[in-house]
Amino acid sequence: MFVASTVCFLVFMYVASVACRADREPECSRFHYEEQLLEKMVRMEFNVERIQQRLDSVSESCAKLDGK
Repeated sequence: MFVASTVCFLVFMYVASVACRADREPECSRFHYEEQLLEKMVRMEFNVERIQQRLDSVSESCAKLDGK
């Protein structure tokens, strides 16, 4: 009986500790946050440059059509 109650208690404590860890938010270091932010900024810069090229191309096409 004592062994069974001890095993039950240990299982309960294990499940409680796992549940406690699952409830917490994931830890995030400042370095990780800054790295993610930098990555997003680089992607945005790339997209802005690509849009600028497309805009320049469309402007040139419009200028050619107006010149005819």
